[in-house]
Amino acid sequence: MAGEFDLIDWIRSNQAKSPLVSVGIGHDLAVLKWPANDLLLVGVDQVIDGVHFDSSAHPPEQIGRKVMNRNLSDCAAMGCLPAAAVVAVALPKDAPMEYAKRLYAGLREAGDAFACPIIGGDTATWDGKLVMSVTILGRSDGVRPITRGGAVAGNEIYVTGPLGGSILGRHLTFDPRVTLGRKLAGAATAMIDLSDGLSRDLGHICRASGVGAIIESSLVPIHPDAVELSQRDGVSALEHALNDGEDYELLLTGPAGIDGVIRIGRVTREPGIFLMENGSPRPLNARGWQHQVGL
Repeated sequence: MAGEFDLIDWIRSNQAKSPLVSVGIGHDLAVLKWPANDLLLVGVDQVIDGVHFDSSAHPPEQIGRKVMNRNLSDCAAMGCLPAAAVVAVALPKDAPMEYAKRLYAGLREAGDAFACPIIGGDTATWDGKLVMSVTILGRSDGVRPITRGGAVAGNEIYVTGPLGGSILGRHLTFDPRVTLGRKLAGAATAMIDLSDGLSRDLGHICRASGVGAIIESSLVPIHPDAVELSQRDGVSALEHALNDGEDYELLLTGPAGIDGVIRIGRVTREPGIFLMENGSPRPLNARGWQHQVGL
């Protein structure tokens, strides 16, 4: 019967080479060659069966791509380049080796698109559902990392694409905006990827920057998926675009006239986030995704 070490050997034999990695999978720690003038950026994200995907409906390759792409999207939000990833997987006890290999295939496909090899991790089995966690290492490579805390009053607010309705499939098939994030880093004052919804993620920027915001409802780009979902559930397409989350577009602030993005509002000195509809502002309450933690 195949076990954990058989899987590790298989992954090692299928892993892409990277000039940054001198010791990779199969040792207690990986060893990376890090340029002296480069900043190291580190993040971690996880996906849970029944929360971020449905393993009874979604193929393992698609699940693997999603968890890697979520982390790559965080690189995009900071304007950095992915360098390497470490993956921890808790597999259901009845999951066959072939299923694990297909998960890895999805992870590797997503990482290879940005020269981001898997350099280590951990594999376990348990009585619960599939859980995967990826720790991402990014490098600045000469670009100042963009945080959530640089927005100033008078900045414009932009997004990189249409929003809403991602649950119809885009939450699994999105492309992280790594290349675009690098280009925007030269102009953006603050940036975040839209994982939890525009209304909630804009709040993160405003709190970190000590500012407020006004969004123009007529300027918010609405994805066709949001329109289709609206026809199914009766919730307006605009509400879906504001609140659905998992669009994985970038939300940024910066001066007027940034090319290649869509202006949707402006940053204000006064606190609070408002939606301007038909010339009248109303509070835009955060209604995107939030994990609940018992206290």
